[in-house]
Amino acid sequence: MKLDIPKIDFNKSDINRKVTIPTKMTQKLAYFIGVHVGDGCLNAYKRKTCNTIDYNVEYYGHEIDEAEFHKDYIAPLIKDLFNIKVWVYAGNKTTIRTSFRSKAVFYFLNRVIGLPAGSKRDMNVPSLIKSSNFRIKKAFLKGLTDTDGCISFKKRYKRRNYYPSIGINSQSKSLIIFVKFILDNLKINSCVCYNLRNYRNGKINFEHQIDISGRKNLDIWMDKIGFSSSKHLTKYDVWKKFGFCPPNTNIIERRKILKGVVDINSYYGPVAQPG
Repeated sequence: MKLDIPKIDFNKSDINRKVTIPTKMTQKLAYFIGVHVGDGCLNAYKRKTCNTIDYNVEYYGHEIDEAEFHKDYIAPLIKDLFNIKVWVYAGNKTTIRTSFRSKAVFYFLNRVIGLPAGSKRDMNVPSLIKSSNFRIKKAFLKGLTDTDGCISFKKRYKRRNYYPSIGINSQSKSLIIFVKFILDNLKINSCVCYNLRNYRNGKINFEHQIDISGRKNLDIWMDKIGFSSSKHLTKYDVWKKFGFCPPNTNIIERRKILKGVVDINSYYGPVAQPG
C-alpha cells in the first residue's frame, strides 16, 4: 500500500543525517508499528534554555531479557526504515531503552500512521493497518506480541511446566478486539476477558486480556506468525527441546539450559519427579 504522505518538515538534524521516510506500507513497517504500540512512545519537549523542541521516539524493555532484542533487532530495523542510528542503553535498574530524536519521524508516526503522542491509554489500531492486507495485519500482531505479549508454560496436570500459553494485555479494548479478529481468521482459538480490574499505584485500572493456549494453537502461531524476540524464542526452544520450560527464568539461564551447562531439572528441586 502506498502511503498518502503530506509534506513532512525535516529539521536541520534530519537533513544532516539523511533521515528517510517510508513511502509505502510494508511488513517491516507494520511490524515496527506493532512494536511501537506495544512498547513505544512519542514525546515532544521544549527546552527551558531555548526555543528548541526535542522530538523523542523511545522504546522500553527488560534490561536482561530484551537487551539483545533491542540491540540486534529493533535498532537495525529503525536504521533500515529511517536511516537513523539509535541509542540503546540502560534506562534504570530494570529496563533497556532505545531512543532517537527526529522531527520528521515523529510527525510521520503521529500524523501519517496515527500513533498518539504522550499517553497511549486509549491506543487504537491505526486505520492504515486495519485497511491493509492480511500479511500486514500479521506483521503488526507479531511486533505487538514481541514487545507487549508473553509466552509462558503452565503445569496444569503435571509437575513440569509443559502447557503453552501466549497472552496479551492492554487497556485498549479495540486493540484486543482487533487481535481476536486476526486470530479467528488464522483458526487460532483464543479466550478473551474484558474489563479486568487492576490495582496500580492506588488506582483502579481496567485491562483487557487475550490468551492463546495449547500446543495445537502454538504450532499454528509459530507457522503463521512466529516470534522475533529472543526473550520469547528461548522459552519456545527450551520447551521444544525438553517438553517443558521452567518459569521465572531469564534469557541467560535459558541459554545455559539449551547448551547443557545447567540441568533443567534443578529448577524443580531434588524432590520433584518428571511429570
